[in-house]
Amino acid sequence: MYGEQNNTLSYLPALAEGGVELAEIEHCAHFPMHSNPPQMWARIADLVSRADTGS
Repeated sequence: MYGEQNNTLSYLPALAEGGVELAEIEHCAHFPMHSNPPQMWARIADLVSRADTGS
């Protein structure tokens, strides 16, 4: 999880290629929990929901 202002971080492509699911949070930089908590929590809830259902 990272803020859209950090979407050019050099290691993001390597993480994605390694199978890590990335979540870009709109309208924020380093602290999604302060800049856009609704979207951050929605992405976390989605991940947990998918994990619970095995999808």
